[in-house]
This record gives sequence, structure tokens and C-alpha cells, in this order.
Amino acid sequence: MVEYTGAIIDLDGTVWRGDDLIDGAREGIDALREAGVAVTFVSNGTDIDRDAFDERLEELGLPTDIEVITAASATAEYLADEHPDAEAFVIGQQPIAAELDAAGISATDVAGTDDADAETEPADSGPADVVVAGREPDLNEALLDDVLAAFDAETTFVATNTDRTHPIGGEEIIPGAGATIGAIQGMTGTEPTVVGKPAAQMAETAGDRHRDGQQRGNDHRLGPHRREY
Repeated sequence: MVEYTGAIIDLDGTVWRGDDLIDGAREGIDALREAGVAVTFVSNGTDIDRDAFDERLEELGLPTDIEVITAASATAEYLADEHPDAEAFVIGQQPIAAELDAAGISATDVAGTDDADAETEPADSGPADVVVAGREPDLNEALLDDVLAAFDAETTFVATNTDRTHPIGGEEIIPGAGATIGAIQGMTGTEPTVVGKPAAQMAETAGDRHRDGQQRGNDHRLGPHRREY
């Protein structure tokens, strides 16, 4: 029998859905920890800062001493490793830009829902080294014009995730990051590097948190991926 030393658990649609804890989730997490399995939470959500997850976990009676890795934070870590000197054009929600800033990635342009709160505003600076894209609820032609101008033949395209939908409570769903990524890919013909789950990069990022000196490449598995519609 295979013994696992670490578990990577998805939050949205696996531990909770909207404001409701999913039956059995708390018990499952407790059982893993009691068995000595190191637990890391992951989320493809890019609409809230990671610090806000502690409040959500506490409200639902879940442990707050477990690290949460989001698609935004994993993307920032990926860029810091692979493109540390890049200047990025960011389209998506503000936590993406905040994570890039914390990782030391220069965002010369920030476009999307939360422009007004961003430290950098959209500017006509020409093609970017990297275009970073996540879920953008207010995607429109003007934003797509800005994104298109940020691309040339040398631009790297990085997606936080490509989820088609995002659950917000009950059976209600809204378009996910895949809608934004698909629009950009369709108009530029550029294949993105995807960081968030179920991509391997997210598992590697989470696995690094509780590898405890084990050889890189151990079998870390993402928790059950939420149902797509």
C-alpha cells in the first residue's frame, strides 16, 4: 500500500462551495492531520488576497495554520523563478498584481477589474516581456485591445489557470479564468503556460511546502478537482 506524507487539498468546490462547508470536508482534513499527513490548501480563485483565506477558514471551523497557495501566488513564484527580470502586463483581478509585486515582478501595466486600486495604471508601453492573465469579469473590447498591444513574437503568455467556470454557491456558477484565457489565446494564437491546477506547476509549488527533504518528484496528488459544467 502506498503511504502519502503530504496532501494537497483544493478549497473551492471541494472544501466549500460558496459560503457553505461541504459535508465531510472538515472530518477529512482532521483525519489526514491526525495520521501525520502534511496538508496544503490550494485554490484557483484569484479574487481575494491570500490573507483573507484565514478569516474564511476560521468562519467555517477549519484550521488556519495550513498554508494556502493560490493560482496567483503560484504564478508569481513561477515568474520569479523562470522570468525574474521580466516586465509584465497583467490582466485580471487585483490579487494577481499584488502577488507579483510581493515576488518582485515588475508590472508595467495592470488592466482589469481593479485598475483603480492598482499601483500601476494601464499605459501604452508597447509589447511586454510577459502577459499574465487570470479571471477578468469585466473583459471587454477595450481591454482586449490593450492586451493585443502587449503581445509581439517574443512575448511569453502565462495563465493563472484555465477553469471554465467558478462556483459561487448552491448550484450557481460564473465564467472562470478560461473565458479570459480563451479570448486572449484566440486573438493572439499564443499558447499559454498554465500554472494553476490541475497543471503540474501548482502541484510542484504545493509539494515543495511539505517535501521535508525528500527527493523532488515524489507523488503529490491534487485533491479531487471540482466538477466542470
